[in-house]
Amino acid sequence: MKHFLSLLIITCLSYTYIYSQEKIFLGFNAGINIPELGINSPNPVVDGYKTRLAPCFGIVLETGLNNRWSILSEANYATMSFGKNGSQVIPLSAYSSLGLSSIGDLYANFNSKIELKYLEVPLMLKYYVYQNPKTNFFVNCGVFAGILFRGNVKTDGRGNVYTDAAHQNPLFPFQISLKQEQDLTNRIKPINWGLQFGAGFTWKGELGEFFVNVNGNTGLVNIQESSDDGANKTEEATITAGYLFHVSK
Repeated sequence: MKHFLSLLIITCLSYTYIYSQEKIFLGFNAGINIPELGINSPNPVVDGYKTRLAPCFGIVLETGLNNRWSILSEANYATMSFGKNGSQVIPLSAYSSLGLSSIGDLYANFNSKIELKYLEVPLMLKYYVYQNPKTNFFVNCGVFAGILFRGNVKTDGRGNVYTDAAHQNPLFPFQISLKQEQDLTNRIKPINWGLQFGAGFTWKGELGEFFVNVNGNTGLVNIQESSDDGANKTEEATITAGYLFHVSK
């Protein structure tokens, strides 16, 4: 419900502003999200994850204030992806039903991937630093809010399980499957927010403008609900391309 109310407020404010303007561009974008986030945690299960490339796409709305200044707003579906491969601690949830928790940490070689899926809503001022009949160059800056849809972790692999990090003492004399999936949504804060900035260029066409934009943002809150899972703020770089149609001008 709180996600719906947040989105409703943003939408209402946007439409109120749109209909007070003369120049309106509406379009779409798509690209790659290049997070710069590594997880550092006292919990060995979540420590050591590194970010990976992930897709993002969405809609873009630009409303003009004058010839050079605009307000730029977006609604993007973005995935933050983290991976860790090789020797690592097996999550307790994977074997808690077997009554092995008294043994302590268990280790194995396997692949693990965390994915956090967000609706990201930036709201920025856009300034055209250079203009000619065909090409414009611009900069933008403002704030963003990220609304979490879902978080999950997947593991994959097959091998021996060990009671020590050096893999010298096998727990069983045989290999087992290490494939598992777990929902992490309730362990990540539902709202992330921070600052966003970027630059790019547009090329004017018959119906609108093709654009390329490079953005960076930095979160101002820790995304984990519990400090046992780490205390990390997001840092992302995004490269997108898209097209803005002239709704009015």
